[in-house]
Amino acid sequence: MRPIRKRMVAAAAAGLMSISFAAGVYADDWIQKVTAYLRSDFSVVVNGVPANLSNPVLIYDNNSYLPLKEIASRLSATVNWDEYKKTIYINNRIYPQQPDDPDDVVFDEIKLENPSAYMVRYLGRDYPVLINMGRGMYYRLKDVQQMGIDTKGLHKAKEKYTGELYVNETELQKAWKETPLLTYGEEMPIIAGEKDDFKLIALRGYVKDMSNYKIGDKYYYHNPIFIEKLEEENHYRYLVTENGTYYDIYLQLTELKKDYYVVGSYSKKLIGDLVPTPNY
Repeated sequence: MRPIRKRMVAAAAAGLMSISFAAGVYADDWIQKVTAYLRSDFSVVVNGVPANLSNPVLIYDNNSYLPLKEIASRLSATVNWDEYKKTIYINNRIYPQQPDDPDDVVFDEIKLENPSAYMVRYLGRDYPVLINMGRGMYYRLKDVQQMGIDTKGLHKAKEKYTGELYVNETELQKAWKETPLLTYGEEMPIIAGEKDDFKLIALRGYVKDMSNYKIGDKYYYHNPIFIEKLEEENHYRYLVTENGTYYDIYLQLTELKKDYYVVGSYSKKLIGDLVPTPNY
């Protein structure tokens, strides 16, 4: 019976975190081998609602251990594992992507200048972020909210032509819990909100095919900045410079056969009379 109990405890420990991280080996000094018990007869109620956890309660040294990710989700929190730091982050979910209360906001006006897309690592997770880098670093507000940063009371700025809200980095430093690490994605441009590999292939293929083309005697050159998924299925906003001028191009995917998509544009909007700041 003893080997069976060891296997049960190991399986329970693996289920507790529900996060992928390396457990190491027992020879390491910081890992201890313990004897614990699974109690499938225990019930867990969170805020008056039975939790119905996928893993049973683990009892060790008269303490109860619960699946962290499952419990956190029922408390409107997120759990992230940072393999490099060997750290588990438990973060309150402040925004379900809702906008700020307009009465809480005082706006400056900025113009879109040298916008850049990054993947930002914050509290153990990567987020796509659009940053306006013309006169200081302005993070787009809705991206910051997805990161779980509380922006209530921070001074906001509104982009003149798109109407999108931004927050200056100096303001954000008052609210963030660690300095975000800016990195480019492995493939450019960054495509926010889309996880389907076949759709990503189609969108990146469109960007490549449309990087330069000719209509009549005129040549067109595209510099991709950012693509983000819209609420309507298979619709995307594509921020791009065309011959040195900013445009929003709206894209739609059409599935011709299973997992094979073609991309078409159905709207193209000039963003003011803006000319991008050159990169040197």
